[in-house]
Amino acid sequence: MTDLENMDELEADYGPPAPYAEHRIGERVTYQQKGRQFTGTIIYVAAPQVISGEQIPTTYVIVRDHHEGMPDLVFPGEIVQSAR
Repeated sequence: MTDLENMDELEADYGPPAPYAEHRIGERVTYQQKGRQFTGTIIYVAAPQVISGEQIPTTYVIVRDHHEGMPDLVFPGEIVQSAR
């Protein structure tokens, strides 16, 4: 699968891409969810959207290190720092 096909698939799954975001695709970040910290790589940044009448902010789709499940959906306030 080409990168373009992958981006089309991610857009179909998560919505349109964000035209602007603080963090970028390919960036490694540390984030907090459910009281725990994780590190991973951003694979997609979805634009804010309304889903079932609820406003959803910019969403980072992140593949967590050492995790083989679904990517995590992370909101901007959950990102603690860029990982080096």
